[in-house]
Amino acid sequence: MRFSFPEGWENLTQDMLRYILRMMWHDSGKPDWEIRLQTEVVVRFSGIEVVRWTPSGWLCREHKNGKDFVLDPDILPSLIDKVTWVTQTEEISVRIEEAGGYKAVDFELQELPFGRYLEAENLFQSYLLSKSEQCLVGLADVLYPAPEGTEGRKFREEELMGAFLWFNAVKRILGDQFPNFLKPAAEGYQNSVTKEKLTESMRTQIRLLTKGDVTKQQYILDKIDTWTALTELDALAKEAEEIKQKYGK
Repeated sequence: MRFSFPEGWENLTQDMLRYILRMMWHDSGKPDWEIRLQTEVVVRFSGIEVVRWTPSGWLCREHKNGKDFVLDPDILPSLIDKVTWVTQTEEISVRIEEAGGYKAVDFELQELPFGRYLEAENLFQSYLLSKSEQCLVGLADVLYPAPEGTEGRKFREEELMGAFLWFNAVKRILGDQFPNFLKPAAEGYQNSVTKEKLTESMRTQIRLLTKGDVTKQQYILDKIDTWTALTELDALAKEAEEIKQKYGK
């Protein structure tokens, strides 16, 4: 037997990606969910099905030609090692291209208006706090924008899971690009986050960019893209750190 299956996120078709995200939605958090997911990826995407256990190993069947064979359980660990990437979600490099009836924004959010990025960050952090599905619906609304006034949008469970993992992966990318401003959170940070702190953080970023000129606020939120805004905030953070090191204040 020759086993062939995707060896990275970039090798997935849209149907494969949806299937994996749907499994994550239902199984993540359960005991041994990572091994379960990795095993399912090996079995499903290599085109076989498990029929039953036998004293010699797992009796399996190829979908393509109906051929039966016995899979030695000692081989499974070496197969699973090939798909450990599926549980390394912070490194996800693809996303569902269309959800809720509309196409996704660019993967790294370079063209996303800064105000929408702030909204997405707020919804992401709020979900971590509350585990409310409505936060993910709001996040998907940002990442898959519809024309203004569109109502009644619905997202599938894998689309909500995909929106969360996508934004989480992008946060890592942005942290690498803007290290002075987006520093890694300290241990225990998430336990201290509140809605009030999220709101204050958002207001602080807006004040820094407008330099106190409230007439520029809407322009910053609607017309400046995320990477341009973060570039300026990163530069300001670097300057502040240099002043602190020089003067001790």
